[in-house]
Amino acid sequence: MAWVDLNESVPDLNENVPESSQYRLITDGQEVIVNPPSVGMCFTTGHEFFEFCQLYAFKEGFEMFIKSNKLKKEYKEKGVSKSGVGKYEAKPHMMELIRLKCKKGGVKKGVGSNVTGCKMNIYGVSRDGLFTILTCDLQHNHPLNPDCSRLMVNYRCIDGTTFKRAMINDMGGVSISKNFGTHLIEKGGYENITFNNRDLRNAINVERRSSRFSAADAAGLDAYFKAQRDLHPEFYSSIQVDDDGVFTNAFWSDARSRGTCKYFGDVITFDTTFACNRYRIPFAPFIGVNHHGKSIIFAAALISHENTPSFVWVFEEFLKCMGKAPLGILTDQDKAICRAIELVFPGVRHRLCLWHMLQNASKNLGSLSDWKKIDTLIRTAIHDLIDPDEFDEAWCHVMDEYGLRGPGWMKDAYDNRRQWAPAYNRGKFWAGMSSTQRSEGMNRFFKTHVNLDCGLVLFIHNYEYCMRIKAEEEKQDNFDNIDKPAKIDVDKSVLVEYVLVKTYTSEKFAEVVKERRGLTHTNVTKTSCHGSVVLYRADEKLTSPFWRKRFKSYDVRVDKENGDLHCSCNLFEFTGILCRHIMRAMDVEDFQFVPEKYILQRWMKCVRSYESIRVSYFDPLESIRLGKAKELSQRHNYLSELAMRNDDALRLYKEAMDVVRLKMEDVVGIRKTGEKGDDLICWWDPDARNVFGRRRLRPREFGERARLRDVEPVVDENRIKTPVDKRHTGRAKTKRNAPFGGKAGGNSKNKKVVTEEEVIANEELICNAFGNLPSYRARQQHANHVGGTYAENVPQSSNVHPSQSSQAHPSQLHLSQDYSQSFEFDINDWRTRL
Repeated sequence: MAWVDLNESVPDLNENVPESSQYRLITDGQEVIVNPPSVGMCFTTGHEFFEFCQLYAFKEGFEMFIKSNKLKKEYKEKGVSKSGVGKYEAKPHMMELIRLKCKKGGVKKGVGSNVTGCKMNIYGVSRDGLFTILTCDLQHNHPLNPDCSRLMVNYRCIDGTTFKRAMINDMGGVSISKNFGTHLIEKGGYENITFNNRDLRNAINVERRSSRFSAADAAGLDAYFKAQRDLHPEFYSSIQVDDDGVFTNAFWSDARSRGTCKYFGDVITFDTTFACNRYRIPFAPFIGVNHHGKSIIFAAALISHENTPSFVWVFEEFLKCMGKAPLGILTDQDKAICRAIELVFPGVRHRLCLWHMLQNASKNLGSLSDWKKIDTLIRTAIHDLIDPDEFDEAWCHVMDEYGLRGPGWMKDAYDNRRQWAPAYNRGKFWAGMSSTQRSEGMNRFFKTHVNLDCGLVLFIHNYEYCMRIKAEEEKQDNFDNIDKPAKIDVDKSVLVEYVLVKTYTSEKFAEVVKERRGLTHTNVTKTSCHGSVVLYRADEKLTSPFWRKRFKSYDVRVDKENGDLHCSCNLFEFTGILCRHIMRAMDVEDFQFVPEKYILQRWMKCVRSYESIRVSYFDPLESIRLGKAKELSQRHNYLSELAMRNDDALRLYKEAMDVVRLKMEDVVGIRKTGEKGDDLICWWDPDARNVFGRRRLRPREFGERARLRDVEPVVDENRIKTPVDKRHTGRAKTKRNAPFGGKAGGNSKNKKVVTEEEVIANEELICNAFGNLPSYRARQQHANHVGGTYAENVPQSSNVHPSQSSQAHPSQLHLSQDYSQSFEFDINDWRTRL
């Protein structure tokens, strides 16, 4: 920056000027002392005049604004105007004259106005190739505050590097407050930072909104899908529009997700309760379980209308994409979804979420005076009675006892019992899933990265980021299973555990160990033999909770010649993990190997083909690029450290960097800066590339009104139209998303402590209600008989693992529990009132 004074009578601008009135500028690494603005002071361009005046105002502690200006003729001919946007926006160096005035000048118009009528102003014009100050009045009628200059709007800015890091943190799910805190700590305090929390929040929100105007939101989503198909031909996508060409539904699945579906797509969950964008279009992912027991996404859809035609379209696209239907699908009680599954997936097992069933029971029956007793009996019938006939008889008894035979929830639930009751689903494979908790957990994961302010394009990019996280988690799990052995002591005396420790992933092997630990509380007794088939009765001592039947009995069938194993608890059929009852029977029968069909490839830690597929969010060869970036960082850090040793090294570093910079700009093909390029751009100064800078924290080209005003009309009739913005309309209340009232909406943190008197009352209630069932009474008598002789029948082996001496979990299969993951809220505690 440079300026001169044409007044020959003042040869030295700094002569006889007090030091407090002089200002210091850093120019090309050197400190220059200058005077305050004065008449006759000249500058090379209007930009330098404007910057100098802003520096003066910053040092003095006030703000100025452009009161009036006039564009040069050559810029007017190029289309530049005061209301222009982007490259057509007027800048100070394009001006022929500029009049700056104190922000507190003018006429006070209201009680809360801070206008004082200040006459301070600076007027400059362009003459003979120089920008000269003609008039200058530096007197104010209000106090100045130089200590708070950094808080004034004119001097707050966010440079490009800082803004880029802030957007990366925002995509990573970091809240804006924490995002600002990281920059605050890095800069060393508020006095060293040029923006505040609100500025950062506005800048991030502007960037989120800007994605909607780049190419119309729906059209931008279609362009993204086309780009993904060009990247990998296995990418599948489809968009549905209405008669007016407005976006309604979308479905997509990348090559990696399609590959995972080939291995783990036998059982899926589907849920649409999460509205993820400004148009209130629900996000509907197809979720499954991988070999580590983690949630994975096979495909995703955006559904504008939750009706049967929309779901039919989505399921048909899923069928086209994957080439085959799943063996089972788990959803909530939405009638539109149920009808769509019947039309598109005939013959596919469809199961309703058991957790939602219990919620609906509390919602519909919670107002009854005997609700606590009904709740206890319902949960007992669901969790304890695993035989279909016993369940039917117990459910009918509850309806008769409390007068619920008529039309209502109990009758409807009984009619649909085959779709949700554990007694009817215990013998089918569901990968341990009994609820849509995986879909809801995935929705919670996505909620940390998207909100109702983002458009379709921004959402799809955030979706990519979430998929990148999931892919990296699976890669880390695969590495841990190979590099790190399971931190569980293996009991080599148990055949199943000894075989599966080398085959199953650590997460699934932990479930095998859990069953092995239950052998201490399990005993089998041979009841009959039919050829090669041997029948056993497995008696298990339940250690918790103590108020239920202390012993449970199961029937085990073993065919050693044909390698067939079966237990009435159906743990293997439901989760793919052999139960403790079968393990004990195999030990009695002296099995020498585990039949191959009981070692599921689904849970093995082997390499799968989809792991090497390159997609937009995951590249198996990404380590090569990271290696290059690491090398560049090490080189730069070493050179910068050497440059700080002395002045000669610093000068050499600057000269070499200038040469390298110009050559690299030629190679890359970007606009040059510096000596042979644009002299107004300081390439080394991050403040020269402000995203949100002086005079306006929101540049006009980022303004929503300007983008809407300058958007070109759509000529292509086939272009997809963006749906209506519904951020402030609210989602319609339906049975599926209406909040549960009363007891149904209880918080799991406020659990009621069950007293001993309530435990005894529950026992009596269950015995009185279900004691007349022959099968229930027979099992109860057998459990009482086993209880008296259990200590004598349990073999005491010297090779029992030390960990088996502790209390083991009961092996009774609670099919209301999602065995494929741990719940964040307890749905298995049958005492808890929802």
